[in-house]
Amino acid sequence: MLRRQSSLECAAAGGALAALWLYLRRRRRDITLTYLDAKGSAEATRLALTIGRVPFRDERLSYAEVALLRDELPFGQVPTLRVGDEMYCQSAAILRYAGRCAGLFPSDPESQLRCEMVLECIAEIGRDLLPLWYKSVLRRDPTTGAPGVPLTQAQVQKVRNSVSTSYMPVGFRRLEKILGERTYFCGERLTIADLAFFVDATQIMEGTFLADTGVGPAVLLDCPNLRALRERVAARDDVAAYYRAEATRPTQRAAPMRRASPSA
Repeated sequence: MLRRQSSLECAAAGGALAALWLYLRRRRRDITLTYLDAKGSAEATRLALTIGRVPFRDERLSYAEVALLRDELPFGQVPTLRVGDEMYCQSAAILRYAGRCAGLFPSDPESQLRCEMVLECIAEIGRDLLPLWYKSVLRRDPTTGAPGVPLTQAQVQKVRNSVSTSYMPVGFRRLEKILGERTYFCGERLTIADLAFFVDATQIMEGTFLADTGVGPAVLLDCPNLRALRERVAARDDVAAYYRAEATRPTQRAAPMRRASPSA
């Protein structure tokens, strides 16, 4: 009986060690995050990987460089994440991967559902801004890279008024109810949902959120809990350390991708 128990304990220990080895191996995998030299759709991922102490290469490109690479990018746009020899795209998928690697994605199904729900709410609010960002009905043309179906200046102004006075304030008030009196969206532990909100809210409060859209702090006026959450995340030692390092960061050029010809 004792031998059997000892064998089971050894097997369990062996399984735990194997899981730990796989985890550490994944953390050591060569990771390159490629995006513009801006916060945009990659800042929450940068924060997550940094907070979780997951080593990664932070490659930041100009718009011109992205245009030259368009045909080589999986979906013709950034951000991308290269893990080993494989390249992945879509900012939401990349953020979730970063959250899992960094230990910033919940482990139980209900908390995962809550985290995903908040991320989707934030993404939905952000999608309302696309016509203002591109000054068009559609996003960039996948062939030419030009904005699709341009809006007139009068139409842009109507969209700006609607987004600033209705769509975004209502969206954030609903998100305020979801947060309630919790410390973070999923309870007492920081997750990528909090980082995604923090990145957008900080730019809104600073007046730098997609600067040409006209969106300002007024959209968060009726959301004291959300504003407090933003301040709580900003006050964390790991977040503050990240932005201190950012203030002195030289642009990194990892160049993991071959440059396309200027005609691309």
